Order: sequence, then structure tokens, then C-alpha cells
Amino acid sequence: MTMIPLANAPTTGVVVLLIIISLIYGVTVQGRRNARLPPGPPTLPIIGNLHQLPRDKGYLQFAKWAKEYGQIYSLKIASRTMIVISSRRLVKEIMDKKNSISGFRPPAYAVNNLIYKGDFLLLMNPDDAKFRRERKLIHQFYMDSVCEKRHLPYIIAESAQLMVDILNDSDRWSDHSTRYTNSLIMSTIYGFRTPSTDTVHLHRVLDIAHDLSRVIMPGKLPPVDIFPFLNYLPERLFDNWRSKCRNVAKKSDKLYAEFLDHVIERREKLGSKDTFADKVLEQKGDDAFTRHEVMYLLSTVLDAGTDTTSGAFNTLVQMLTQNQHILKDAQEEMDQVVGENRTPCWEDFGKLQLVVDNYALPKGSSIIVNISGLHHDEKKFPNALEFDPKNYEGKDGLATAYSNAANYEDRDHYGYGFGRRLCPGIHFAERSLFITFSKLIWGFDIAPAKDDQGRPVPINTDWATGYSGGAILHPDHFQTCIKVRSEKKREILLRDFEEAKKLFSTLDAPPREN
Repeated sequence: MTMIPLANAPTTGVVVLLIIISLIYGVTVQGRRNARLPPGPPTLPIIGNLHQLPRDKGYLQFAKWAKEYGQIYSLKIASRTMIVISSRRLVKEIMDKKNSISGFRPPAYAVNNLIYKGDFLLLMNPDDAKFRRERKLIHQFYMDSVCEKRHLPYIIAESAQLMVDILNDSDRWSDHSTRYTNSLIMSTIYGFRTPSTDTVHLHRVLDIAHDLSRVIMPGKLPPVDIFPFLNYLPERLFDNWRSKCRNVAKKSDKLYAEFLDHVIERREKLGSKDTFADKVLEQKGDDAFTRHEVMYLLSTVLDAGTDTTSGAFNTLVQMLTQNQHILKDAQEEMDQVVGENRTPCWEDFGKLQLVVDNYALPKGSSIIVNISGLHHDEKKFPNALEFDPKNYEGKDGLATAYSNAANYEDRDHYGYGFGRRLCPGIHFAERSLFITFSKLIWGFDIAPAKDDQGRPVPINTDWATGYSGGAILHPDHFQTCIKVRSEKKREILLRDFEEAKKLFSTLDAPPREN
């Protein structure tokens, strides 16, 4: 019998030993919290706190943990670390002052690789040259001076239609606010608008957003970013997740390719219309983008500009419906400053006061800012769960000024983000929100709807049960009664809309679906 030298013998024993060591490591180390990490809820071996992550409305659990573990705490997700901060001081120290290392996104294989193929700006990291180029372009196109010269007329025109749409069809005010936000951002990106709530491309955009939210809903995707081996298991074990992601990608590619082709064809015939798409397409050499990169840079701006502003508008209507005394105070101020013969304008901004620590953070940690907790901080706002504009008394400047304030206590709110991820469209959004909010308050009475017995229909404003959505929460459906305040104001609103039509005529008709 031939003897096999020990050096060449099968290494079964070594393999078994390595497996045993790996298992021991997984059970005893992976998932455990290092002593230098911020405190947090107890962990389980291997998975850490994975089993405790909420599937819906995570802000509620984050707020609960903040009360228990403090303004900074940690969660262990298998071998990964998640840091949650609920302090204005820590937001300033970590997200603003150290934004070069705190602005990184955790991996999101399904969304980034299967749907967006690496071209989704919100999932890029600050050290990515493409991230910096894309944000620079957005900032340049939506910066303060450009908004004043180029975008403000479109905000005024689209808000004029929004007011008339509410005037003529107040029951569908929420649909009209969605049309407004979509049309406004579409006109600046592509050079065509969304003239009605029945416009086909509006529903296609909303359908894609709905499909995406269903695919990435917590519990729908296997945690492949945490346990990569799940990538190699048959997708049927996880509700065909790969196929569903690819279906969303297919619908998205088709729609955004049509939008881009419309711009390219127009450029060939008529030249540039100075839209954001034109600006992106004009990048040359090393700054040029691929077709797919252009499609999804434009779509990122579109998605951000559609959902956020309509969510804020809908929440304002809900709060004013519930707080008649605040509405009346705001209307009195509107009447004094603006008068009867015109609607509010951007020049009225500033005149209308009511419209308005010793822990190790490991490299690669995901840092989550508990924004909802900051906005409901009872130490800063004693009546944190009430709608009270007096909480922001004295904050009559633009959000950009407060976002850069040296003193973290001077920050007004965190709706636009922070650090390197501060919303580059902040100037555009500020003008859009101010003008639409002001016109709504100036022109309309907003009151609770009445039931058959003449009693006010209750509205659920509980932050745990009255709102839904993904990253951007919207109020759940509620009933309200919106009526124009006077015939004089009706005339002014209609006059503004007739003036707006002149600007609308300079934009393209919406492209037809191919």
C-alpha cells in the first residue's frame, strides 16, 4: 500500500476545526456589542439586534430606545454596527463637522444593483467622484440665485393652478397637491409639465414609486447585505425577490428613457431649453455621463421633488384643519401684510412670521439620525406633540442659514438633512413651500368636515397611527372642508391662473407613452 506523506494528506481535520472555530466565533463574538460602543438593547448571538428592528414606523422604536439608552446608542446587525443619534449637539458634531466620514450609506444590494444598477444618487457615498459631480450639478441648477431668476416664475405659475384646482374641486385637494409638485419639478428637469391629475406620466411615476415601496418593504427582501450567502439560495424561497426587483427596473428604465429621449429629440430640433436635463447632457469629456446615469440622476431629482413637498402640504392642511385658532391668526397676518388685491409672493418672506461622547464609532458604522425624535424632543419643545408655530418663533430666516449655524441650538429643523447630504434643492423647496402655504392660507378657509349630524369628523393625528409611507410620511386619508374666503379672493386666484397660462404655453406638451 502506498503511503501518503503527511504534508499531502487530506485536510479534513483542519477544515472541521476551522468550521468549529467559525461557529464559536459566530456564537460568542458576532452580534455582540463591543465595550467601547454606545449602549443599546441586549443582543443575541450571531444576529445581534436584527430581530428587534421594526418592520414599520421605525421612528417610534428609535424614540423609545433613545429614552432608555440615551441620545446616542448602538444596534448590532450581525457583524455590522448601527449608531442612532437623537441629539442636536451630536448631529452637529458627527453629521456636520465630521461629514466626510459620517455620510456613508450601508450596502443595499437589491435596490442599488438590481433596480438602479449603481446609479442611484441617494445610495452613493461621499468618496465617490460621481456622487460629488451629481450633487454639484444639482446644487448649481437649484442654487439661490438661479431659483430667483429662473425657477420662481414656474413656482408662482404652478401654485396659481393649484389654488384654482382647489377652488374648483376641493374634495381632491390632495391629488391636486401631488400634481402641483410633480408638474413643477418636471418643468425644471425636462421642460414639460403635468397639466392635470389625469396626465398619464404622473400615474406612471406614482405606480413605479408604489411598486418600489412594495418590493423594498421591510421583510420582503432577504437580508443579503448582512448574510451574503442568501444570495445563492433560490429566489423562490423569498417570494421571487430578484424577479420583482428586475420588474421595477424594467418599468423605470422604460419611463425615464422616454423622458430623456423627448429632451434629446427636442435638442436636435430646437436646441437647449436650459432645463436640468439639458445641463446634464451638456457635460463633456471626463464629466460626461452615460445614458443610464443621466436617466437616474434626473429621476432622483424628480422623485425627491414630488413626494417631499406634497407630503409637507398635506400635513399642513391636516394641522390647519385641526387647529382653527392658528389658521385664524395666520389669516389675520396675511390680510394685514398682503391685503385683498393680490396673492402672497416671495417678497413677502420675512414679513409673515407665522408662515414659516467618549464612544467609539467603528469605521463603516451606519449612522442614523432620529429626526422624528429631534422634532419631538420634549426638552426643547414642551408641547412637542402639538402643532404650535410658536415653537419656531424668531426663526424667520431661510433654512439654509440655520443649517449652517455654528450653534446647534440655532438649527430650526432637520427636514432638509445635514452635512454632505443636505438637500441640494433646499432653495427651490423653500420657495415652493412658502408660496403654496401662503396662498392657501390667504385664499381659503380650512375646517373639519361635518358628519350627517353636523358633528366634526375626527382626524387621527397620532404620530404612531395617523401617518404612513416610506422615508417620507404622509397623513392617512382624512376629511376636511376647504372653501374660498371671499368672492374677491376667488377673482384674484382666477386672474393669477390666467396669467400663469402664458408661461405654461412656453413648455412642451407631455410626451406620449411609447
